[in-house]
Amino acid sequence: MSPRRLLAMAMALAAVMAAGGCGAFDMPQARPCTWLDGASDAARDAPARTVVLVDRSSSTRPDPATAPGARVPDWAATLLATPGLALPELEGGRLSAAGFDGTRATVDWAVDRVSVTPVKGNDTLREDRRHVRRGCLEKRLRQLSVTAPGTARTDVLGALAAAADQLGPGRGRRRIVVATDGLANTGCADLRSAGFDGTAEIEAVVRRCRTAGELPPLKGAEVTLAGIGRAARGTAPSSPQTAWLTSLWTGLCEASGAARCTVSATARTREAGKPAEAGRDDKAGETGKAEPAVAFPAVSERPAGKVTTLTLPGSVLFTTDSAELSPTAQSTLDDVARRIKELRPLSVAVSGHTDSRGSEQHGRQLSSARAQAVRSALVRRGISVTSARGYSDDRPSCAPEYRNGTPDYAAMACNRRVEIAVTVRR
Repeated sequence: MSPRRLLAMAMALAAVMAAGGCGAFDMPQARPCTWLDGASDAARDAPARTVVLVDRSSSTRPDPATAPGARVPDWAATLLATPGLALPELEGGRLSAAGFDGTRATVDWAVDRVSVTPVKGNDTLREDRRHVRRGCLEKRLRQLSVTAPGTARTDVLGALAAAADQLGPGRGRRRIVVATDGLANTGCADLRSAGFDGTAEIEAVVRRCRTAGELPPLKGAEVTLAGIGRAARGTAPSSPQTAWLTSLWTGLCEASGAARCTVSATARTREAGKPAEAGRDDKAGETGKAEPAVAFPAVSERPAGKVTTLTLPGSVLFTTDSAELSPTAQSTLDDVARRIKELRPLSVAVSGHTDSRGSEQHGRQLSSARAQAVRSALVRRGISVTSARGYSDDRPSCAPEYRNGTPDYAAMACNRRVEIAVTVRR
């Protein structure tokens, strides 16, 4: 055989091996992604174990009301950008990946305890083989994100419990990485009535989950939750509301015994209407079941005779126990000022309100300071304000705040508000 032909055969064999991610003496694979299929004996005692979870519930998926071009979460890109999920860090360990929605039982293990063997070869071959492996993992994660949810609920704690089962006992590094908006609507962490304001409410949720026995057994695990608050539909949370969500999931994670909890709102996004995966669009795998929505408190308008009252929830404007307007409050107040001008007001009165916790003096000081902060912001926007007063908890909008001695945090959040009464001509 001629030297030229020998060289050509060698180059062709090397190309096949590189595409398959094979070791230097492995048989070439016809399908480069088969390494993701099936558990192996080598993975049973792996020194490092990683579980990846993808939230596929309805809130993470665009719906017909989502505007074309709107930015929606890209969970595959989010996960692949997460520290710890680079291919060199996974090699030599065990990997599992699943989609989840409403129950622990519907967690779907599309990658089930596979061994990620170290790639072999020189630097160039290793880089090429890792590139192929990364493409395989990305494709699998995208398939998970577009698969139809099995239920009309979201249970993040249930998914974490299933992940703990998948990790199993033993020594070595144990990691769980989750891409989720965190908007649980079932079980002890049901957020449908949350006020998204205050550490007391967070502490109550953690206590409730501990009492119900729904905290997942995460002792010794490193847990990362990315994309908190980044839903694909509905009104986006304000910065204080996002910070509250982040604190809540950090508290639940720490209460579960995790060795380290990293919780953030960081997420990669893509345009709605564009395929999440080649050949599949945003409507692929839609479920016909309506999922109960987790709604964030927002500005409301209530006309009554000559007075139109604009109500601004405290969590939209302020951080907990503060009268300093948050960065996102500025855009909200821009919208409010425009609406007041549209009403062509005769007079504008601002009133601040708190819940019943704390002393009466503190409540009056805080409610007054918040009313003055909103008054000053409106004046800067060209609105003449007749008065600004603080009423503490004297004029509750939602009552009672306690039911059989148990605090109703949704009612408390409803009462923490600023009202703008606009008198108009009729």
